[in-house]
Amino acid sequence: MITSELERLIQTVPQDILALPNPDYKPNPSKWSKKEILGHLCDSATINHKRFIDRLYSNEDIELELYKQNHWVECNDYQHCYTIDEVLTLWITLNQRIVKTMKNVATEKLALQFTVSENEKVTFEWLFTDYVEHLKHHLKQIFD
Repeated sequence: MITSELERLIQTVPQDILALPNPDYKPNPSKWSKKEILGHLCDSATINHKRFIDRLYSNEDIELELYKQNHWVECNDYQHCYTIDEVLTLWITLNQRIVKTMKNVATEKLALQFTVSENEKVTFEWLFTDYVEHLKHHLKQIFD
């Protein structure tokens, strides 16, 4: 299952993050620094973990609501209030939590659905896979 991919990332990413020469550098004021991108991944983990739990324990339709990612990064102020070590520790902990949650999901629950729009639904499995792909996309931004 895709949990093994997330576990692999939890094991391999930290040393690469800690080797970044200047994670606070912002290419321009409107762009996120590498530290802020990692902070965004912490926000994504927080939001998605809640979505996963809501889907597992609700008998009602769960609507996937978008969140204001720029506001989250700004309000958490990863750039000024946290060191890269602190953001990395948070990222590791949140993703370990997601792995533990996902390992306890019964196979039949992976077919549970979320409503994206009036005409579109996605499965629990799709959302988890998308979460990991989103994470990998932003890690590529950090390391490129």
